[in-house]
Amino acid sequence: KRRQRRSFFPAPPTMTCDNLPHAGSAAICEVGGKGLILPLGSDAEQQWPALPRAILYLVLLVYCFQGVAIFVDVLMCAIEKVTSKKVLHFDKKLKKSRTVNVWTPTVANLTLMTLGSSAFEILLNVVGIVANDFTSSDLGPCTIFGNATFKLVIVGAVCMVIIPNGETRKINDMSVFSITAFFSVFAYIWLLVILVFITPDVVDVAEGIITFLLFWVLLVLAFLADKGKLPGTAKAPAVAVVHPENTPQELAEMEFKVRRMFSTNNSLTEDQIATLMQFEFFSPESRAKHRINATRNMVGGKQVYRNGTPYEKGARLAKQLKSCEDLIEVKTTDGNKPEVSFRASKYNVQESVGKLEISVRCMGEPMKPFSVKYATRDGNAEAGKDYKAVSGEVEFGPSKREAVIGVEILQTNGHEPTEEFYLDLTESADDTFTLGSCRTVTVEVINADLPGKLVFESDHYEVQPADTDILVKVIRKFGTSGKVTCSYRTQGGSADVGSEFELAEGMLEFENGQSEASFNLQIRPKGRFESDETFQVVLSDVSGGASFDDTTDGGADSCIMTVMVLADKDARAAAERLSQAMKIKWDQVAVGHASYKAQFIEAIYCNGSVEDQKSAAFKDWFLHILALPWKVLSALVPPTEYCGGWVCFFCALSMIGFITVIIIDLSGLLGCLLDFSQRAIANILVPLASLPDVFAFIEAARSEPCADRSIGNVMGSNAVNVFMGLGLPWMIAAVYWQLQTCRFGDTWHMSYPDIAFQYPTGIFVVYSDSYSMSVVAYTCCAMVSIGTLVLRRKLIGGEFGGNPAIAHATAIFFVLLGLAYIVASNTSS
Repeated sequence: KRRQRRSFFPAPPTMTCDNLPHAGSAAICEVGGKGLILPLGSDAEQQWPALPRAILYLVLLVYCFQGVAIFVDVLMCAIEKVTSKKVLHFDKKLKKSRTVNVWTPTVANLTLMTLGSSAFEILLNVVGIVANDFTSSDLGPCTIFGNATFKLVIVGAVCMVIIPNGETRKINDMSVFSITAFFSVFAYIWLLVILVFITPDVVDVAEGIITFLLFWVLLVLAFLADKGKLPGTAKAPAVAVVHPENTPQELAEMEFKVRRMFSTNNSLTEDQIATLMQFEFFSPESRAKHRINATRNMVGGKQVYRNGTPYEKGARLAKQLKSCEDLIEVKTTDGNKPEVSFRASKYNVQESVGKLEISVRCMGEPMKPFSVKYATRDGNAEAGKDYKAVSGEVEFGPSKREAVIGVEILQTNGHEPTEEFYLDLTESADDTFTLGSCRTVTVEVINADLPGKLVFESDHYEVQPADTDILVKVIRKFGTSGKVTCSYRTQGGSADVGSEFELAEGMLEFENGQSEASFNLQIRPKGRFESDETFQVVLSDVSGGASFDDTTDGGADSCIMTVMVLADKDARAAAERLSQAMKIKWDQVAVGHASYKAQFIEAIYCNGSVEDQKSAAFKDWFLHILALPWKVLSALVPPTEYCGGWVCFFCALSMIGFITVIIIDLSGLLGCLLDFSQRAIANILVPLASLPDVFAFIEAARSEPCADRSIGNVMGSNAVNVFMGLGLPWMIAAVYWQLQTCRFGDTWHMSYPDIAFQYPTGIFVVYSDSYSMSVVAYTCCAMVSIGTLVLRRKLIGGEFGGNPAIAHATAIFFVLLGLAYIVASNTSS
């Protein structure tokens, strides 16, 4: 059946099954041995003493990893350019076009970002298999397994203790994290399944294709979870974030909110406002920028985040300003004294009402009992003739917040015009309370006995740009007999509910004789300058015999007041200045270049520029001089502005591939000279390959308010490294051997005699005993680590940080997991 299946493929032109190294072949470090490129000195170099050669190859190996890190820096600049592409998209909800990213952060992280940061590990497997005549080696897979464990436990351990005391870092998007965490374990279980159970020690075409396709399954599921399309992944409404494509109106709204947050600091500069906006409206930095910054710190290059990330700078400034506000508050506070005022400012009563009861209320928390004096005062109504004068004190205390003052209305003979008198609350020498704005009540005495009509005090109200709430007054005229109620509600016009104003609805009550009532509306001023916006307040459902004035807006069935939120005409100029300040800040953290000249300037000068070179320390100079040849070579790669970054991407990827070939040869030479297995050499490569990524993840955990860019990216990276780093080359190798027809006696049969008995025509061989213990050890470490993070989230409130003692204990536990992996994987070898 296998021969029949192969008959569909064309026969190969040469006998490739006889090209494999065999038992009589010279080793790479022996006379006659040869790698892909090295040794350059051929047999003459092979005759050098072993120890000096081993030291030389080890130094060159470390130096090549510095070159890989620098070219990955260039690759990540290209990826940042590619994934930052924007297009105009028509938003049906907003009914206008908006600038949106072509690449969502989740897709970018799992594709190009992971390819960039793990380019060496992936290319090590691809190049290693192709260069090894499409046969497997331990070097690439063991590097991936060790790299996965190293990132997981080291990032986890360091991030536990690097968070400032008392702070925690929590994963925000648990839906995407759950998927990447699952696949970071499932990917390695899948390797065990195909190598141990389905087709022991071999990988056929179907298994290679499925392994590679699992990457796309992970990508689609993560994308759907990110968009809230999977069950249980519904997203909260998007919040405003600051980014380079913000419109002047959006910047003005953010500025307004920032100024309100720090209202005591009216002299904030545009630069300070821009810094605070990057804190309050935080937009996570890309994985590429964290990786680039980590690499440049290691080679004396131009740092992306000098003196901290934009979020950190904003957090420091906000803390400084908050300290100033607290100091001002301590100096100016009045001790939060309770405020006393009348419940309503006006009453209309008939002469026949008898006794009028007027309510007084205390707002605040009285610390001890106190009393407030009151007294009536004549208007055109006279005491003793139209009413009985009263005076006295009302008492309040911790358990008494409201009091009633009774005034008797006198009935006279004959018709009289409407008259009024006043009831005043008076100041006291007691400093335990203050009087509110409603400290005087006007009482009108009328000769009518009607429920009256309800109208707004004004049917048109203008809200100034700085107003946050307004008091809406409803007047009861032409009578105040009996209890009357009506409902009120807001409805949108050109202003959006929830955006420009809060939805309000409720019931308004007028007691017998009460001629005025009010309620509050909350406005959300946003620094709008483009146009004035309007909405309406509607009264309806009147009861108690009252009615609406049919001469007002709304007619006899309702009463309508139009509220106009005025535009801030001065905000446009401020928004334009702020836009310039934000542009400067975005330029400061921009990566990539528009010209070769800029690239060579950054490569030649220590810390990347003439100005920054002046403040360079000895460490910066040492690292810069050491990396200078690689920096100059990397400056030859086309700038990121060419073809949207794609030319730079492929050129940098090619250079990483070339250096990877050299690293493969150096690893082979070093292992051959020291008699180290490829697994042992992989243990040397793991920390060298992982350091920039580890530093980037740690920087992300420390400098951002969440853990998504740190441990979240580790999980995604570990899964993608299997599906791409092993799935792609294994698929290629499986197809390659499917096309071959090996025969007894060739080198393939000599290399795999046990496999050749079952697959005589050839197949891609991957011995499971080479990796099974490493895979099992990683899987156990990953499951325990993820379980620990979930437990910390439930008990402490975050994956990282928290109580220092618990954080340090967890870090030690993670390190022990890493040591357990090393012991288990190397003992099996």
